[in-house]
Amino acid sequence: MKLRMNGTLSITIMATMLLIASCGKKENTVNSNGYGASPISVNNPIFSGSGGSAIVTQYNSIRSSVACLPGRTRLGTDVSYFINGGSISGTTIGGNWQPGFMSSGTVSAMYVGVSAFRDLMFLTKVTNGSQVTGYNVTLSYCDVANPYSTTFPLLVSNDRALVNFQAPSGITINTATSCGYGLIAAAYTRMLSQKVLSNPYTFDFLVETTFTKPNCQ
Repeated sequence: MKLRMNGTLSITIMATMLLIASCGKKENTVNSNGYGASPISVNNPIFSGSGGSAIVTQYNSIRSSVACLPGRTRLGTDVSYFINGGSISGTTIGGNWQPGFMSSGTVSAMYVGVSAFRDLMFLTKVTNGSQVTGYNVTLSYCDVANPYSTTFPLLVSNDRALVNFQAPSGITINTATSCGYGLIAAAYTRMLSQKVLSNPYTFDFLVETTFTKPNCQ
């Protein structure tokens, strides 16, 4: 059967979920990126220069100030994907996203989106001189509890790898903003929350999330 939460997150649940027992926490290293919580870091050479440093500062401020909904906790590590080129139209970015983060070029702009559950999306534009070479998307999710029992493992958590990022209709951006950064006007996304490796009774879940522009002054 399929569980849908407020129209922005749906998780495919198998009937055998009722057999799941609780298990201890074990940090999932699959989502590690080598830069701590996120590759959006001053330690990442792609953010060299004052412009990149300013973007890192904005990212840290947004990630720390946007709290998850009550009862939910932000995952310890963000997940990043990249695309070479990526422009579908003047304001829509999309294509075949690959796991990881672009390793060359300079990040020249950032666009921010938020879901109804306070998950965050950071889209960073990479340039080489005046040429746009690609985009990174970095996702900061809040955890998701199993709705049937608090003793069951979380459906989205630090114990599960988040893989196979897709944005079937692309990511639509808005550059006309007074926020100090760009906005993500609309993005419907899909990812797979993989089973807990240490628990043979858990299963993969499809996570569907809609992002839109955050409020800013």
